[in-house]
Amino acid sequence: MQRHVSEPPARWKDRVRLAFTLIELLVTVAIIAILASLLMPALARAKESGRTVSCLNNLRQIAVASVTYSMDFNGHLPSFRNWLYTRAGDLTTGKLYPHLKSKPTYLCPTDKIELASKRKPKWAAQAAAPGGMFGGRRQPRDYSYAMNCAICHATDLSTFREPSKTLLYMEAHLATNDYSGQVGPSMVSRSLALRHARRGHLVMGDLRVEKLTKKSYDQIEKTKRFWFPTDDTRGPGGNNFGGLQ
Repeated sequence: MQRHVSEPPARWKDRVRLAFTLIELLVTVAIIAILASLLMPALARAKESGRTVSCLNNLRQIAVASVTYSMDFNGHLPSFRNWLYTRAGDLTTGKLYPHLKSKPTYLCPTDKIELASKRKPKWAAQAAAPGGMFGGRRQPRDYSYAMNCAICHATDLSTFREPSKTLLYMEAHLATNDYSGQVGPSMVSRSLALRHARRGHLVMGDLRVEKLTKKSYDQIEKTKRFWFPTDDTRGPGGNNFGGLQ
């Protein structure tokens, strides 16, 4: 006697045909992984592009705030000694803060990530010089931009000989404990932070924001006019800075 084996319902056949085999599933996962690996660098570049724009805007705001400050002080910029703070570690005590009223404006978003990582940035050829070399100011750094200390003898923008060639502020390569708020031709950092696609940001005496490569920066930072707005090139104690063209 033959047994009659009934065929599975048609809907079961449909389910079998629609199911993935293990190989098909692995191929699908591999394709998704490849697409993700292609998209991640583009997404990272897009995020960094946004942080770069934010950094540029921070410097523009600092430049505008400096001019606003000068209107209340007979055309003079704040001193390099107190523009950032009057009590180390507290940005709200700086002379420029009433014209900014925003602590995040002092810090580049990319620098914030680098500080949190507690590692030397990938773009940096070497670690920044230890903080506190000039005045012994050492505090955990919560800012990215530093003022040119060589304009100490000429804080009135109207006295600048060639304002488009003289530095006001720059996104500096600073140690994590450097709370000087200064850059200069000697005794403090003079290095540009190249954290934005190997470029760094500066504000010049004509309030123009520049974006420079290391090669371009190395050429101009060797000149006297980059640091000194007038022909007075004296430093602390009346010493002249050597090695500048």
